[in-house]
Amino acid sequence: MKNKRYIIIVLTVLLLLILGAYQLFILNQEKQLDVVNKNTVRVWDAETASFVEYASYEEMEQEWENERKREVEEYDKTTRGTIVEQIQNINIPSDVDESEVAQLQQGEVEVRSEKSEDFPDGIFSWGAYLVENIKSFTIGDFNNDGLDDVAHIIAYTGGGSGMFYNLVIFMNNQGKLKYLTQEGLGDRVIIQSVKYESGEFIVDIITQGEGDNFKGYCCPNVPKTVKFKLENSKLVEF
Repeated sequence: MKNKRYIIIVLTVLLLLILGAYQLFILNQEKQLDVVNKNTVRVWDAETASFVEYASYEEMEQEWENERKREVEEYDKTTRGTIVEQIQNINIPSDVDESEVAQLQQGEVEVRSEKSEDFPDGIFSWGAYLVENIKSFTIGDFNNDGLDDVAHIIAYTGGGSGMFYNLVIFMNNQGKLKYLTQEGLGDRVIIQSVKYESGEFIVDIITQGEGDNFKGYCCPNVPKTVKFKLENSKLVEF
């Protein structure tokens, strides 16, 4: 009887030791998994409305840089020798105050206040950046004068995380483009295409969802088509 009790006690102790060792093994595996997850980067992909995982920030930045380089090269090749090239260095107004005008320099401009001792570079006021992608513009005769005009996407920021995309209209005045008007498309949207057909500007975008479908301004996830017409030199959505 005593031997049986002794055997049972020994088996129980062994079982507890085995269970303890197994739990330690599982915890160790979970810790290793956490380390792996902390080293990866998950970024929202609007095209697939899901997250894409990269092994590291370096891998993500390299892929983004390669894609950006490809887009700009394609844009430069497509617009070279066309009237669209003029927009690289054209005068545009702020998206909130059309009386405040600045000139793009190679497709971008950053407007700052006067320099001071406290702010040697000046205080950032607003910036504008030409979206250099073949999906971001269209050429057409918008006023039926026989000359090519241009509608182009320009991204504006007042600082911070917001990047507001506008459809901007440039009219051809005897071979020279001049700013006419613009209208907003949203904060951090994805431009899919810009078209001009039968007097209508048609812009396909991916924008943020609403209600339970809203994933944050960082994560546009809903396809949308926005249409405009020119009325009295202004873009009117319909």
